[in-house]
Amino acid sequence: MGQLTTCEACSSKKNLNNENEDNKIPENNQNLLSSQQIQNNKSQIQTQTPNNIPNENINNSLNNSTHLSNNMNNIPEIKKSNISQMNNVSSLKHSNIPNPLAQAAPIETPVSLKVSNTIKNNSSIMNTSVNFRCVKSFQSHNDIIVCLIELSNGYFATGSYDTTINIWDINKDFPVFSIPTSGKVICLLEFKPGILLCGTDNKEIEMWTVNEKDINQVCSFQGHLLWVNCLTKCNDNFFASGSNDSDIRIWNYSEKNAYNVLKEHDDCVLALITLKDGKLCSGSADLTIKIWDWENATCIATMTGHKSWVKCLFQLLNGYIVSGADDKTIKVWDNNNCIATLFGHKKSVRIVCQISENLIASGSFDKTIKIWDINNWNCVQTLDEYSSKVICLLLHSSGYLISAYNDRTIKFWKNQ
Repeated sequence: MGQLTTCEACSSKKNLNNENEDNKIPENNQNLLSSQQIQNNKSQIQTQTPNNIPNENINNSLNNSTHLSNNMNNIPEIKKSNISQMNNVSSLKHSNIPNPLAQAAPIETPVSLKVSNTIKNNSSIMNTSVNFRCVKSFQSHNDIIVCLIELSNGYFATGSYDTTINIWDINKDFPVFSIPTSGKVICLLEFKPGILLCGTDNKEIEMWTVNEKDINQVCSFQGHLLWVNCLTKCNDNFFASGSNDSDIRIWNYSEKNAYNVLKEHDDCVLALITLKDGKLCSGSADLTIKIWDWENATCIATMTGHKSWVKCLFQLLNGYIVSGADDKTIKVWDNNNCIATLFGHKKSVRIVCQISENLIASGSFDKTIKIWDINNWNCVQTLDEYSSKVICLLLHSSGYLISAYNDRTIKFWKNQ
């Protein structure tokens, strides 16, 4: 397990010290600040574009795109309401005083329970050949899709740079709802059934109530200095956010205010998950992965080994943590030690997820999805039918592997 493994398609290890084109900042993004610069220039900070999404001129990304599905014209657009309530939580300040509402471990959500059962039910997939095929494909949004989550009612949600959140029925190729946001959507989290959180490039976290009859914006959490890259639920009362300002902020859902700030990263926080023991795990552009006791604002472990920005994190059912990075590798961690490094992708690894007890999937800017056997860490299939960067992957509780791409395409995959 401790040995380095390779994918058959790419058996020779690349020189990771070579210049990585996915880690270059385009000219219009060269003013992205490091966290040290942020501390010295807080009064002058403006929202910037980070490098955790495709390094292309976003404003020009759709100039040559084909038209959307004709059904898109029938999407009901939800207008913002209760915007006046947003001032109730503006300019939030954090406190280090222990909060009696905090709980030691996270609460299992309906979605996490359903997906865990789906993974376990799919364990028989290794008894047959691994042969994933695309069964459905369509386009959505007017700009890049950068986040994809399942909702507790079985719908799924996508967030885009076009400043909208689309809510989907898996049986349809047009959204049930399209929700306008105040900025580019960077990350999404369903905190509770019907409560949707959205991180944006305007440094805010919007909270929406979502049901089939009514959708309203409840409030906006403010406190980050740059845009919000990632969100995770800590427990039934708290959630956490990671930002380009290098901070992780803990928020009190019940009181709609800030609880604490975790500050030990030296650069943008690009990935954030809640572990099974209730701790937080974060990945950063400072090349490190950190484990946090968020209630006490304490970093309890730092894992190093990636040679470029850590873009994604996932915890497997067996407790292993899997990370993907701009160095084109996937690393597997057990008890804070790297036990395997997976080579095969040719560009940045943007997303990883578990799809059965034996398999994980990874999506990359090299325009492929790779399926890996976690028993020996070998690549058992490469899905390269498409010609755009893979941004999102989601195992839906229906059993579909859903992927989203740089060109706004959504694809459904099944093992056949």
